[in-house]
Amino acid sequence: MRNTSLMNTWIIIKREYLERVRQRSFLVLTLLLPAIMVGAFLIPAKLSSMKSDKTQRLVVVTSTSQFGEIVRQQLMTGTKADGEKPAADNNKDADSADKPSRNYAIEVDANATEAERTALRNRATAGDIDGYLWLSDDAVAVRKVNYYGRESSGFMEKSWLSDQLDHAILLQELSQRGVAGAQAEALLKPVKLETVRLEAGRETKSDDKGMFYAIFAMVMLLYTAVIFYGVSVMRAVLEEKNSRVMEVMLSSATSTELMAGKLIGVGAVGLTQIGIWIVMAAVYAFPALAASVSVGEIRIPPLTLAAFALFFVLGYLLFSTVYAAIGAVITSEQEGQQLQFIIILPLIISVFMMGPVMRAPDSQVAVWTSMVPFFSPVLMYLRIAVQPPPAWQIALSLFLLVATIAGLLILCARIYRIGILMYGKRPTLPEIIKWLKYA
Repeated sequence: MRNTSLMNTWIIIKREYLERVRQRSFLVLTLLLPAIMVGAFLIPAKLSSMKSDKTQRLVVVTSTSQFGEIVRQQLMTGTKADGEKPAADNNKDADSADKPSRNYAIEVDANATEAERTALRNRATAGDIDGYLWLSDDAVAVRKVNYYGRESSGFMEKSWLSDQLDHAILLQELSQRGVAGAQAEALLKPVKLETVRLEAGRETKSDDKGMFYAIFAMVMLLYTAVIFYGVSVMRAVLEEKNSRVMEVMLSSATSTELMAGKLIGVGAVGLTQIGIWIVMAAVYAFPALAASVSVGEIRIPPLTLAAFALFFVLGYLLFSTVYAAIGAVITSEQEGQQLQFIIILPLIISVFMMGPVMRAPDSQVAVWTSMVPFFSPVLMYLRIAVQPPPAWQIALSLFLLVATIAGLLILCARIYRIGILMYGKRPTLPEIIKWLKYA
């Protein structure tokens, strides 16, 4: 009897898997989705880093020509994040992220009078110049500099201008106090903080930004996969229920075998798709990993990878079981869309909790929310990736998650057993409670 049950479940798993893998939409989605995701990140980044061919004609108005020349030099050369001047022209591409998105032609004006302000306003209106910076002694004293122009600079451009003006003003004040230019540059050189991660008594350099993006990508992959394939389970149940295929299938398999086959079959499709994406990402990233030290510093520990695989499977089982029960209860896809928000609400809350958990992974809020089964697939994995918690917390979270999945499987199997044969109208909550009691 047991062998027959396993055989029936295996047949259903095979049918669900092959039916979806052979669809043209599976191939298209598998190939196009990574391209769409990469394009969504790379295209805006590329566009934002592109330099405008137009030269910005700018007048810097100061009270002294000496200070005006300091500002002009600072805006023309710029300052890298580590306080060093940009390299020669043969290294322009490496420094493009530290430079403005346009070229400047800067004129110094040491006549900071109202008459000169009016004259510059007329020149800007006539198109002779694009704008002017008003850096009079009064403006510098209160640290409030105005830019007047025919078009407002973008946020990133204004941020760059503000950084350069801060640097120029500090250089001027140090110069007035007798500090030479080279000494002033040395004093203004910012501190570069590097993070060293301690793992089992070993020190390992880590790229915090790269690590954050890697963890965030894995969390979002878990989030989207659970939603996408959970909905697939609900739709599969609903389609077969409305087409009366269920009545034929129930003649040779039990409702529990049907639900288990659908959950595992659709889940295997998801794992296949994610496996293909991982291989594609590895092939694409291998040249960069071999050639770039900064990318090579992104090291994901084996515990993080194992936790991702474990919590992905458990998270899928948790939410897909509920989706299967919903599919057995509803009578149309519109009803499923209305109830879907209730199912994915814990996942949405988990994503919003990512920031606080990453900042303080050992806080009380992070610890106890990561124990909640509907939050733990995302939050406990995130804690393991950022700063591995004590083993007992991981074990308790897994125990609660597995126990919840087992309980939901029993309850949802009872709903599924009766719901897949119910047609006409959606049952009320009291009727569902009766199903749980008598099924």
